[in-house]
Amino acid sequence: MERHSPGFFIGIIATIILGFGIIAGIFLSLRSVQGLGYEPSVLQATKTDSTSATLDLSTFPDSMVCHADAGEPQINWVTYCPSTTFELPANSLITVVIKQYDGASGLYNDFFQKVQGTVGGVAMYNNKPMSQINADDAAHTFTIQSQPDETNPIFVSVPLLGVADNAPSNVTINGNAYPTPNIIKFQFHTGPAGHVYVWHCYVPCGNDRESPYGFSGPMATTGFMAGTMTVTNY
Repeated sequence: MERHSPGFFIGIIATIILGFGIIAGIFLSLRSVQGLGYEPSVLQATKTDSTSATLDLSTFPDSMVCHADAGEPQINWVTYCPSTTFELPANSLITVVIKQYDGASGLYNDFFQKVQGTVGGVAMYNNKPMSQINADDAAHTFTIQSQPDETNPIFVSVPLLGVADNAPSNVTINGNAYPTPNIIKFQFHTGPAGHVYVWHCYVPCGNDRESPYGFSGPMATTGFMAGTMTVTNY
């Protein structure tokens, strides 16, 4: 029988713990918005023609732009902007454009360093096509996944390249200074209307950043780093 080192078993245990943490984070993301006392806004992709649409997003290291009245501690939470509740047209080619203003936090699971589920298996990073990035360079992910028993499953996951820690804050948005963003662009296809998917970020950038955690706070809250994607007719 093959003998394994103690590190082998520790790795298995750590993976199991992280897996339960992620599942719990997704579950909480679908209900935790009620605790903040607001309903998330719905962001509709902009239709460019009858079979295509564009979803424009940004990610920030704080919530000054999209949740300016959130109060403490939410005002300092990382966030997607303007929403994490998306409506996309059915049977369409979706182009996602993300302006990424945040620095890198790094991944616990290298699975998410790969571009998955996009047209051509790539994303454009500042106009350069790439199929993955270094795990340590990830600031966030844009990840869509199916709920259990989904009849039309979708899985799309794109890591977002972090801005350099020493990048100058030379961009002003609503009076707040940020560095020049990395621009990430990719495409995927939707299926028929009437399906709701889980949307989540898998870079651990919550309040409990000690390994193997990092999935609380904004990571478990709709409107910040968790939400849904609904495919509909409009």
